[in-house]
Order: sequence, then structure tokens, then C-alpha cells
Amino acid sequence: MRGFACAGVVGLVVLAGCGGGGGGGGGASVAPPASGYPGGPASCEVTGHRAWLRDYMTDRYFWYDKQGVPNAAAPSMDAYFDSLLYRPTDRYSYSESTASANQFYVDGTRTGYGYAMDWLDAARTTLAVQWVEPKSPAGLAGLQRGDRIVSINGQSSAGIANGGLTAVNTPGVARTFVVRNAAGTQRSFTVQSATYALTPVNTVAVLTAPNGAQTGYLMYQEFIASGQVEMGAAFDRFRAAGITELVLDLRYNGGGSTQQARYLAGLIAGSAQIGKVFAHFQFNAKNTARNFTQNFVGTSGGLPTAPLDNLARVIVITSPDTASASELVINALRPYKTVVTIGDTTYGKPYAFQPEDACGTTYNAVNIVVANANNFSDFSAGFAPTCAVADDLDHPLGDPAESRTAAALGFIQSGSCPPRGSVAKSLPNTASRGFGDIRPPQMRVD
Repeated sequence: MRGFACAGVVGLVVLAGCGGGGGGGGGASVAPPASGYPGGPASCEVTGHRAWLRDYMTDRYFWYDKQGVPNAAAPSMDAYFDSLLYRPTDRYSYSESTASANQFYVDGTRTGYGYAMDWLDAARTTLAVQWVEPKSPAGLAGLQRGDRIVSINGQSSAGIANGGLTAVNTPGVARTFVVRNAAGTQRSFTVQSATYALTPVNTVAVLTAPNGAQTGYLMYQEFIASGQVEMGAAFDRFRAAGITELVLDLRYNGGGSTQQARYLAGLIAGSAQIGKVFAHFQFNAKNTARNFTQNFVGTSGGLPTAPLDNLARVIVITSPDTASASELVINALRPYKTVVTIGDTTYGKPYAFQPEDACGTTYNAVNIVVANANNFSDFSAGFAPTCAVADDLDHPLGDPAESRTAAALGFIQSGSCPPRGSVAKSLPNTASRGFGDIRPPQMRVD
């Protein structure tokens, strides 16, 4: 039933069968339920599709006993799905087209312009660029982190914040940017939306802390399989450089594949942890027989290179955009390593999806709570930072002068946080990654 699992994607955990309403082979067939569940929907007509979705949610939704009242008058399947969710606790579940889901997880691509923005000032008068996907139309046009937005398609920062820009998910839609860099130089350019390859391993550098410690810096943007080779190459570079400290920048990483999160955590945890618990995956009370545990693995288990064995700790740069699989890495490492967090409180998503496809829609309903080796999963309020440090859009990611990176390097030297206000050049993130091309925070079990 899971679309790209049925197509043969290796490793995705799918606990329901592929196909439609069922029927046994070699014996008398048994009539499926009217909805077709636990197979595919008996019908993609609205009534049949909704009946299947209700049966699925009643069985597999984590909060199955606290579902919302189904809205029979909902104008779409997305709206109907939304009415079934346990609000406000469930701020995580969402639906999307199956084509969009497959594009991200299978193809490792996105369609759009490839940028995100945040407010530059406390008064919220000016938006500035947070990050840019390097291979996107905006990235190829030279849009840079820290560029001030004068206008986009004639919309000012206020207009953009009020929804003046429509979402674009098809190629060939022109968008005109007028931006001004930190030095005050203004320029204008027009790009077409396009489908572009994502760059999960965004920035890799070897930095020197004030005390001389060789420090690896890795800005990891999306947990998708296409980043696995570059992940291994980054750690090979760190090993060759003889790093003794690691700064892992997850400030804008909203999550993704739990398998890729396990690989990244394993490279940091070290070979001594191979075979030990990475995470426990726990279903609702109806489905406890489905619970399972994943352990750390070595190269024979899929790790793209050998783990680093000389890291006593890891420093993670965080924000409210740090969500789901990113938080899983933090939580999974804590029983084994000292984890220091620099930045702002994370999103707070200890839950995971096992997506279900039906009639061209993928339903990402919370199915699982994910706990670490100590059975800790109580972080729906997010992980508070060890050192609260504001984001700094005036410097590139990985620049030792960038406020959060500087705070991490300073912590390596002194073991303490910088004085408040000494490195904060802009607001802490306020979960405003809603400006630009985005995906909701997510964690998919595979």
C-alpha cells in the first residue's frame, strides 16, 4: 500500500501489505471490509476513500482514542484528514501528494526556488535570507545568506509575511527578487522555478578552536538517502584532519529518514556503540506487537564510513527549525556522549510516521513515539539550548565569526557559554521558516 515501498524502495518499513482490498490465494477469498482496510481503499470515490482513512486512523494513529470528530462537510481529503487529528497535541501530522513525497525521499529533489528567510530585526520590518539550497534557481542566481529582501514579485517583507507570495510547486514560474547585501549593494534578478537536486551535506569545514583544537564543522540539511555518500566523505575528511571536536549544525534541519539519522548518529557515537541501542520505536496500545528497536551499525550495516572514535562530545547548533529526525540524533546520542546544544530551543517532535499512500495522497499520521536507549522520549516541548545564542545572518554558515559557530568554538576552549548579548546580532529564530520554500518538520521510519 505504501506507494514507493511497493515500487521496491529498499529498507522502508511498511507493516501493511501492498495492493488493494485483499483476497487469499489458493483458497476461498474472504471479503474485505467495506473500506478495504487494511489493504488499499476499496474505492477512490470520496465516500470509500474517507471510510478507508477512518479505519486506518482508528487502527494505526498514535492517538486513535482521541481523534477529532470527522467533518463530513470537509471540502477535500486533506481537510477531512485534518478533522481526524488530535488537536492541539498533534501539530505534526499532515498529508501531501504522493508525487511530492516520492520526489523528496526517493528522488532527493524539490521543485521551487530554494530559499528560506527570517526576520532581521525585533520590529519585524525586514526579512533576510536564512539559507539557500546551492543547486536551486535562487542559489545558482547568487542569492546569499544575509541578503536583505527589498521585494519579491513586488511584495515587501510585510506583504510576504501576510501571505502575499503564493506557494509554487511547478517548474517555470518566474519570480523577481530585489535584494540588498550587508554592504548596501542592491540588485535585481528573475529566476524560474525548477526541480533541483537537494544538497543534504550543505557545508563541511575543519576549524581551529581558540585553544587550538581541530574541530570538524558539518551543516546537515536534510535526512535523505542522497546525502549518505557525502556524509561519509565529510567524516573521512574529519578523520584525515585529526579532529578532536565536532560541531554539528542542524539549525535548519526539519528531519527526514530515521535510517539516515541512525547513520549520522553512529558516525559520531563511535565503533564502541555498534550493536547498542540507537532508538526504540513504540506504537499505540493496539499495536504493541509492532514495536521494534534499532541498534547502531557499522559499515557492514550501511554506515558510509568508519565511525570517529575520539569524540567525547558533540556540539549541536539548534533552532526551532531543528525537528524530528534531527532531535532523534540528539536524543539517541545522549546516553553515550556529552551533547552540548548552542542556539535556541528545538521544535519538539519525538514522534514518527510510517506513511500510507491512498489514491495519490500520502498520509503522514503520527504512528510512533521514539525513545532513546534510556527510554526517554519526553521532549515534545523541545530541547532547551545549553547556551542560548541568537542566529547571525550577517555571516555564512561555518564561518568562525558567525555567532553560533563562534559560541561553539568558545565553548570548546572554556567549557562555558558566552555572555548574553555578546554574540547576538539578530533575533533568535522564531520558527518563522514559513517564508520561502519549506517542508514541515517530519520523521519517517525506514
